[in-house]
Amino acid sequence: MKFKKILIRLLILAGVVVLTCGVLYAIYVRPFIREMMVMKTIHYDNQLTIVTGGGGNSGILASDSLVLVVDTKMDEGATAFYDTVRQIAGIKPVIVVNTHIHGDHSKGNKLYKNSTIIAGAKYDKAQWLSENGEGTLPTQWVTDSLVLKVGDETVTILNLGFSAHTQSDVLVYLQNRQVLFTGDVVLNKAAPAMFKRYLSSSKGYLAAFDTMEHRFNVKTVVPGHGAVGGRELIDDYRTFFEDMYVASVDGDKKPQLLTKYNTWKQIPFMMSPDATVSYIKREKKK
Repeated sequence: MKFKKILIRLLILAGVVVLTCGVLYAIYVRPFIREMMVMKTIHYDNQLTIVTGGGGNSGILASDSLVLVVDTKMDEGATAFYDTVRQIAGIKPVIVVNTHIHGDHSKGNKLYKNSTIIAGAKYDKAQWLSENGEGTLPTQWVTDSLVLKVGDETVTILNLGFSAHTQSDVLVYLQNRQVLFTGDVVLNKAAPAMFKRYLSSSKGYLAAFDTMEHRFNVKTVVPGHGAVGGRELIDDYRTFFEDMYVASVDGDKKPQLLTKYNTWKQIPFMMSPDATVSYIKREKKK
């Protein structure tokens, strides 16, 4: 009888957990994904096209001889984006750069057969395939930086060299246009997703903002998610992490600092100011 009571309690607990997860998914996750998949095309100029949504934000830089693609999106977004790339590229070769390993930025790689695909060098190949599936593996791994000429544009592909959002985030900078693609190291009014399995680091985020400030003259920021903006997006994200550091050590200030970001997109326990504070506290215990 005692075992039966324990079993019943475990089943009830499991039911509560499943129900809670279902409610959280319906209220927060599903609307977040639905909004993330809405695509918008921005014709920045005659050569540069920015496509937000459909997964992570992406870019297409065209020249007479080749086309550079930044991030390939996911699922139906990846297919729609690939169609746009093919319309622009025609028979020209395409070079793809992935800002990081996450599938919403890289699952579309499988559509770019025979193309050069560039990513940061600190990812394990098995991890990449587990995250994105067969046919998505980069063909060139950048350990430091790589400079490409795409028409009259000089493109710097910079591996940060330390963990921030993931263990091998890449920035893509268009020198003449002063445009910076940040991947998920910067988001526009959305809390970060930080996970131990990707070696996320709050100190790495702050170091990344320093790198952006000191290395690049930035006019336009294409964040990993959210609307395109100016360099204030970098400043806003720096302030967010500085605030979360304070919240992690000052319980009196924490409620006010969390409330400050109520209008930002977030998912409880995963992408939220409170989740960031919890992650920072775990980092300090190491």
